[in-house]
Amino acid sequence: MGRFGGGFAWVAVLLLSLGLGGRTYALMQESGTEELLKAADEITQQVARIRGLEPKAPIQKGIKTREEIGEYLDRRVKEDYDEKDLLREGRLLEKLGLIPEGANYKDLVMKLLTEQVGGYYDPDLKTLFIAGWLPIDQQRPVMVHEITHALQDQYFDLGRMIKQDIELKNDDQALAHRALAEGDGMAVMLDYLLQPAGKSFQELPDLVFVMRSQLTLMESQFAVFREAPVYLKETLLFPYGYGAAFLQKVRANGQPWTAVDKIYSDLPESTEQIIHPEKYLVSRDKPKLIKPEEVLGPLGERWHEGYRSVFGELSIFLLLKLYLPEERSRKAAEGWGGDLAVLAEEAQGQGSFVLLESTWDSEQDAEEFRQALEEWLPRRLPNARKSDDSGGGSTYSEDDRLSFAQRRGLKVRLALEIPREAVSRLGP
Repeated sequence: MGRFGGGFAWVAVLLLSLGLGGRTYALMQESGTEELLKAADEITQQVARIRGLEPKAPIQKGIKTREEIGEYLDRRVKEDYDEKDLLREGRLLEKLGLIPEGANYKDLVMKLLTEQVGGYYDPDLKTLFIAGWLPIDQQRPVMVHEITHALQDQYFDLGRMIKQDIELKNDDQALAHRALAEGDGMAVMLDYLLQPAGKSFQELPDLVFVMRSQLTLMESQFAVFREAPVYLKETLLFPYGYGAAFLQKVRANGQPWTAVDKIYSDLPESTEQIIHPEKYLVSRDKPKLIKPEEVLGPLGERWHEGYRSVFGELSIFLLLKLYLPEERSRKAAEGWGGDLAVLAEEAQGQGSFVLLESTWDSEQDAEEFRQALEEWLPRRLPNARKSDDSGGGSTYSEDDRLSFAQRRGLKVRLALEIPREAVSRLGP
């Protein structure tokens, strides 16, 4: 969801993950402040026992209304994100087709998060805020999840990680970090819920499948979520389902919680490592860095970088899935080695285009991705005209702009709506 949208996944627990339904709330009485705070104290002791992390200091607590949580999210945006950067991030996603044309990216994400939030932990204030409109029985799992975040902050400095990830121009790495923290919270919450049955989250079936199976239920109960672009829904869900599944692998064969603790000092670097835990746990597959000058350097003074970030395996899969079958998209995204997506803007603000430079583990992986893009491009650009094949791929033209996918060895370049005069200046 980018640096903006993904930044709040740290502090907002999905009601989906708890199997809660919006229509149930109106039928149940809200809990009193005293009852909620007392429950939080009791749950803190249970979380400390389950997770093996005793609080180093008391966890401050407060109660918030839905309106107050909305105000908090809005304030965080103003404090942490530049308005122009949000516009450019949205523009990049729009050009790629990941959000609708003309959509207000900031508003889309804010509405989605406000609808889904059930409580949050603020690492700046070191305070757990509880949603005052939810009944106590539905609050307990939320509290478990967010109290886990409070303990993560005390032991692993969650606040520092959040700040560093906001500053990163690497959305993929930031999402991998969130998957660790949210997966940790999900695992503890599931252990808490499974206690009466004497079970553990490690015994559950594939948690990615379980989480994704909740999509239909969630869409039936949350109007904003139902209408949200698939890209936003998938990236919002990713840290919870894939993060918990990643920790199932970390704790396989009876590994203790201390095995999870160690990961906070050796963080995963990509969604690829979360999706394929063996690429972190067995044979570390480190992402390859692509420098901005490798992408935009040759274009001269007329064009400059408006926004850039690393997409990663997850976002490339979601990009392909816009127009290609899911399994084909998943297979074509595997073998990812590194990438850099750039929104290039004309100096006078008259135009922009997108370049996605990627590198792959093998030439076969690179060619598979290029071939997928060959099918993807005409569906993304239905009004464009196909011109002569060149440079290992087809070129599509619309007005004075060109779009193409080219492969050279391990590298694949996707260009969308680049002016003809700029094409000749692109590097090899």
